[in-house]
Amino acid sequence: MHRDPNTLDLSQQKLCLASDLKFWPIHQRGELVYRIEIPKLHKFFRVGYEEYVLLSLLDGKTTLPQACGLAAAKLGKRAPTTSDATTIARWLIANELAHLPSVPSPSRTVKRSSDHGVLKSLGKWNPFWIKVPLAGSTLIIDRASRFMSALFCRAATLVGVLLIAAAMVVLASHWAEFSASSAALYLPGNWFGILVAWVVLKVVHEFAHAVACRRLGGEVYEAGMVFVLLAPLAYVDVSSCWRMNSRWARIAVASAGMYVELLIAAIAVFAWLAAPSDAARFLLFQVIVTAGVSTLLFNANVLMRFDGYFILADLIDVPNLAAEGSASVRRSLAWILTGKDSNQPTLGSWRQPFVLFYGIAAILWRVVVCTTLFMAASAMFSGAGIVIAMLGMGLWLGPPIKVIVDAIRRQLADGVFASLRPLLIGTGLLVAIGWLVIVCPVPTSIGAPAVVQFLPETVVRAQAAGFVRVIHVGDGENVKQGQVLLDLENHQLTNRLASMELTRQQNEIRLRQATEEHDSASEQLIRRNQISLDEQLMPLRRQVAALKVLAPRSGRVIAPMLSQRIGDYTEEGESMLIVAADTDKEIVAVIGQEVVEDSRSYLGQQIRILDAGGQSLRGRLERIEPRATDRLPSPAMAVTEGGSLAVRRADFGDNDAKEDVASMRLIEPAFRGRVSLHGKTAMEIPAGTRVTALLGYHAESLASRWKNRIRELWFQVQRAN
Repeated sequence: MHRDPNTLDLSQQKLCLASDLKFWPIHQRGELVYRIEIPKLHKFFRVGYEEYVLLSLLDGKTTLPQACGLAAAKLGKRAPTTSDATTIARWLIANELAHLPSVPSPSRTVKRSSDHGVLKSLGKWNPFWIKVPLAGSTLIIDRASRFMSALFCRAATLVGVLLIAAAMVVLASHWAEFSASSAALYLPGNWFGILVAWVVLKVVHEFAHAVACRRLGGEVYEAGMVFVLLAPLAYVDVSSCWRMNSRWARIAVASAGMYVELLIAAIAVFAWLAAPSDAARFLLFQVIVTAGVSTLLFNANVLMRFDGYFILADLIDVPNLAAEGSASVRRSLAWILTGKDSNQPTLGSWRQPFVLFYGIAAILWRVVVCTTLFMAASAMFSGAGIVIAMLGMGLWLGPPIKVIVDAIRRQLADGVFASLRPLLIGTGLLVAIGWLVIVCPVPTSIGAPAVVQFLPETVVRAQAAGFVRVIHVGDGENVKQGQVLLDLENHQLTNRLASMELTRQQNEIRLRQATEEHDSASEQLIRRNQISLDEQLMPLRRQVAALKVLAPRSGRVIAPMLSQRIGDYTEEGESMLIVAADTDKEIVAVIGQEVVEDSRSYLGQQIRILDAGGQSLRGRLERIEPRATDRLPSPAMAVTEGGSLAVRRADFGDNDAKEDVASMRLIEPAFRGRVSLHGKTAMEIPAGTRVTALLGYHAESLASRWKNRIRELWFQVQRAN
């Protein structure tokens, strides 16, 4: 049975270091320090030179005070005090680096769950992060190292870096062509391919870490899979890098995965340029995005314990950057609450504020990630997702809440007066944070996605159904009002008109006969029949006349695909082309339900409009449609076409649901706002341009925003079910 180190009286105790420890010196920030390793557990610790001298005297025969005296004789004023030595001894026992002579040497086995506490044990099954080691993975890595090791020699690395740089230049010169393929990434049919590319590349990424570690003299203890919201990711344990004295060697191991992925992306760039088919180009596009962009966004993130974190930690020479950052935040918080300034670590003049800033940023990042995963789980797994999200949040927040509760208990144990300041300041901080989150309105700019369109009255629609037989004009041609644009053909309609005209003529003959024979009863009946025929003929004649499509106004014909419509069947009311002047344009904005009331206050006022290049235009918000709709004003606004609006396929019950972009529907119905443009502005901006209409500000608290977002997710789940 292990005793709590805090309950031991170490004033006259003899301590003995564990027999399996390994020590080696390194230089850190210009000072000599020592690293300690427990080989079987792959655990690493770091102590200063003064602490190492004290540790070297703990042979099981020397008491702690005697060791302090011997250390003082060697180090002088730099030697640890008796209080410091006691703290060090308790730390050694707690981490199983030392033991009492009467106690056997620590057993190097993986601790049972009960040794870690219930929260830490349950945390292993947090649905946000489940780690599964793979048996026999080290053998696979050993074999792979023989083939991949050559990638990390100096010559190959130099060639690889030059290839990556050349690919970046090539990609920048073809950026417009490359970015045009990005819309297809959002199509659900392409997600499986992206997932496969992601998994394969991440396996290669981790193999690169392992091979680089082996090449530089390290060992790989374990490899496996990590499931983030059930999405698979690979991992390898290369903690043996801490044995490497050179921090540049450790940086090389940490950057090996990103280097190999970027190298694959660079090769894919050149293959993309030479690809013969669109299918091959899109496949390579997926590889470039997954291996290039996503690698830089995720693995290079210094706020998470990925590659970028370890590279930064070695660059600034602060090995335990995350722990130092958290400790710095705790010390600062303790100083605010109690006014007591605890001993600060010697990190240097600029490192200490940097580490504090890093600790704050890392905490904020965890909150963002936690909230994002909560929403993602709620959306991905329907109703069960909310339960999974709540479980994950509880397991994630449980340990820090426990730490806070324990700190409050310790503070209260010091007495009421000693606890008065921390309680008052702590309560004030909690109230302030609660007010900021729950009550304080946070104004955010309302940026409604919008598109430039020609005025509705410029659209020429078919007044009758029929096949396009003759096209009299071309795209871009100027026409005058009344000029013939198209000829449609509908034999059924014309035959029906001819039949009814013949029937009317026959009816007129019978009417004359009845009049000549003075048959008033028949005459009256035939006249009523004649009136009925005339009523039927009037719309029929209009429809037949409408088979010749005329220009309703003077202007320029806008119909890029008009010449290809010969033989197409056109429904009544279908848009055929546009006849408009350059000034006949407006902006149609899609306004969300949550901000429509704030936007109404700008009706009749001038508003700002931003184009893709950030250029500011002016327009007047004329009206907001009274009813919300899930129809898109333009297919160009869909995320699948490069826009910003999330869309879905129309239900099969929709009469107009087709397998094209016109079948897209908004996920959430929205209101349409119409913005008029000044003549000069309308002439300068092309129709079809995606813009953003700035409709003032929407003030709402963070808690209210989160609540509304969760409610929207729940409603989406209900609709999906």
